[in-house]
Amino acid sequence: MATEEREFTLPGAHLPQPDEELRTRREAVVIEHTVAEGAGDIDAVLATFPRGGVYRVTAFEESPLIGEEAIKEGYFAALHKTFPVADHSLLHAHHTPTAVIVEAQFRARQEADWRGIPNRGKTVDAPVAIFFHFDGDVLIDKTLYFDMATFARQLA
Repeated sequence: MATEEREFTLPGAHLPQPDEELRTRREAVVIEHTVAEGAGDIDAVLATFPRGGVYRVTAFEESPLIGEEAIKEGYFAALHKTFPVADHSLLHAHHTPTAVIVEAQFRARQEADWRGIPNRGKTVDAPVAIFFHFDGDVLIDKTLYFDMATFARQLA
């Protein structure tokens, strides 16, 4: 099968990479956000979004969670009930012109039913990718990517 030559440009390829100062400021926001989340301080997590929080949890196949109450009730309430003690091991950080992408490993023991997965007291140990999207050094939204099938299989 022959391939045709065609021009293809990656989206955002024309944007400049962040300089060291901007990378450092963005990393500080990601660290503040992650430490607050690990400590269960949801108000501090939401404070890292100066323009108001937006969470996109792709595994849930639902609309974005926009605003404090939607994020607290639509994400954190069930997550903390189900996995009250969770370990988020951050493995790698990648910088793009508009985001910091973090590869992580999520480990936790299930202590309540969650999204159709009955509680059997088992532990999940699964990879997660988190995209922190920025406007300059201002965090504007967070998108989480993980595989619900992996969670369901490990917790079954």
